[in-house]
Amino acid sequence: MRRIVIAGSAALIVALVAAAAAYAAINTYTANLSFTSKAAGTPAKPAPVGFTLNLSAKGTNGNRTAVLHNLTTKIYGIKADGKDFPTCSLSKISAAHTDTGCPKAAEVATGYITATLGSSTNFQAAGAACDPLLDVWNGGQGKLVFFFVDTATHQCLGTVEKTGDVGPYPGSVSTQGKNLVVSVPVPSYVNSPVPGLSGSLETEHLVWKKATAKVKGKTVALFSSVGCQGKKRPYSQSFTATLPTTNQTETNTVKGTAACS
Repeated sequence: MRRIVIAGSAALIVALVAAAAAYAAINTYTANLSFTSKAAGTPAKPAPVGFTLNLSAKGTNGNRTAVLHNLTTKIYGIKADGKDFPTCSLSKISAAHTDTGCPKAAEVATGYITATLGSSTNFQAAGAACDPLLDVWNGGQGKLVFFFVDTATHQCLGTVEKTGDVGPYPGSVSTQGKNLVVSVPVPSYVNSPVPGLSGSLETEHLVWKKATAKVKGKTVALFSSVGCQGKKRPYSQSFTATLPTTNQTETNTVKGTAACS
């Protein structure tokens, strides 16, 4: 009887270890948001604000970063106004294969990514750098358009991938409760721009602009603060990723706060 109990316990331990391994994290993440102003503002007197997002993702167990296919940023006490600012549509950028024809005032964020493009079937194999600039455009109220731009210092696969080879892709901005929510589902043509290769996003740096405009004599802001939680501005960054070699998917959320008064 004792041997049976010991054997059963050993089998249970092995099963638990196997289960833990199966659901181990496939990436580790960091996220930080900083703001151009600490002003809390109010719904009656909103305070214009801009913010900078820095995030990173890193693969585990010797793998490159697993493929990120959804990024969601939530910020307490901020609202967005896209209807009172110029726009540049996804279809316009897609047709032109460039965003140089967009109105400058329609640009809501600028930055860059660092990433690696490597084998879709072997994430432990080294890949090649893909580090383009990233422009974000106002597509109208609630709509965002993301577009990669290659330059002499921000290239993808050397000079193989050029501006326009990867088309623009949509995102959204909305208010949920008291939070601004920026949602960016990353399409497959962005994550796999070259057949047989998958992208591993490593870092992203985006500066969201502090911008204002006059509407019927009244100043309105692209992004404005309408309140804080005590003297803090809570925020969170959610990542959804899949490791193609095991088909494992995970969603992980990093939380933080910024000063607000």
